[in-house]
Amino acid sequence: MKKYLLLFSALFVLTACNTGNNDSKDSTTKSTAAATEKTGSKTSVSASDKSSTKSNSDKQSPNTSDSKTQASSTKTDSTHGNHAMSAMDELKANYPNDKFPDPATISGGKQIGITASEEQGVLKVNYYVVNEDTPYNDPVLTNQTPVAQFQRQVFDSKETAQNKVGQTYDPNGQQVDLGHSITGYRSAGAGSSFIMWKEGNWSLAVQANNLEQEDPIPLAKQAVEYLETAFLPAPRDAGQISLRVATGDLQSNSVVWQENKTVYTIMNGDSMSSLKMAVSMAK
Repeated sequence: MKKYLLLFSALFVLTACNTGNNDSKDSTTKSTAAATEKTGSKTSVSASDKSSTKSNSDKQSPNTSDSKTQASSTKTDSTHGNHAMSAMDELKANYPNDKFPDPATISGGKQIGITASEEQGVLKVNYYVVNEDTPYNDPVLTNQTPVAQFQRQVFDSKETAQNKVGQTYDPNGQQVDLGHSITGYRSAGAGSSFIMWKEGNWSLAVQANNLEQEDPIPLAKQAVEYLETAFLPAPRDAGQISLRVATGDLQSNSVVWQENKTVYTIMNGDSMSSLKMAVSMAK
């Protein structure tokens, strides 16, 4: 009996040990699982945060790109200066003490581009026919031919300025009634015929090409009719208008007048446009 009690006690102890070991293993397994779950949760949150950060970065990227594009566009738009001003306004801003012809008179109302430069006291303003708004002094105009030009030149004395005008008048030719009580004098020479007359301090001349069978009288009468109601600048002391019947380059027609030591010159390929440019400066 005693022998069985000892055997039973040994079995009980052994069973208790196995149970303890199993509980320990279960506890370790649970603890590991809990730790893994905790770690996995933390890893999941971190990945979520990273994904969110990347997403926010992606959202900001287009805005950054837009900002750079906008800055680039602004720089490009500013290449030619202040686009809020027209070429004529910029010309006036650069030479605030000067007066210039009205661009609407230069080429029959066509759109005009403008370049200007001043060297050794001579200001030259070139006018070009353009198809769209063109900035003042745009380099694209340098390869084009101007249709008109305005000059302002200052001399040392009034006498030198007056000689520069080159006034021409010959009252010895055949008399021609040009209307409005104005008599013109017709003469000929070197394949051309001329009509000359005077209005105040202005001397006027119309040239016609005899080889082309041109007649100077119609243009002379047209000029007289126009100047009956349109007033030229008052020259001091001399003014010269030289017109040609046929349209040509910008030197074909010129209006030149003196104001003390300053001489103004307008040139235009079209005769009546040169007159209109000059008249616009008297307003």
